[in-house]
Amino acid sequence: MRGRTADRITFVLAVAGLCIAAYLTLLHYDSRVPLVCTAGSLVNCETVLASPSATVLHVPVAAWGVVWFTVALGLAAVVLRVDRGAGSPNSPALRRASFAWSAMGTTGVLYLVYQEVGVIGKLCAWCTAVHVIIISMLIVQAQLPDEER
Repeated sequence: MRGRTADRITFVLAVAGLCIAAYLTLLHYDSRVPLVCTAGSLVNCETVLASPSATVLHVPVAAWGVVWFTVALGLAAVVLRVDRGAGSPNSPALRRASFAWSAMGTTGVLYLVYQEVGVIGKLCAWCTAVHVIIISMLIVQAQLPDEER
């Protein structure tokens, strides 16, 4: 995969993740926002989002997601801007930073999946979408040749 393509995909994924995280954060703070999710035996967003695992340091996990995706989006935007022409000597360093950020996000995803499956016993469809986005960002960035990353 070429660098520009990976950069664009990363940017789009970050926008999508930020939108979902913002929706879930708004949902947490505004009871008028409707939860659009099934409430089945395995997939039950309401149960997951209302659990003690849905907050870290008294802050909703979704709000942490907004911060994470804002940084990821900023990195992706800077990489796209810096690497406009024939390439910049800063592009590989910025891509490495973006890759490291995605790797850290994936570590968080593993913890949150454990919380959903192992502790709560339910899955949240929105959370799963965010997890897939973060892991996808890592996979896309891992596909870059070493000299571009």
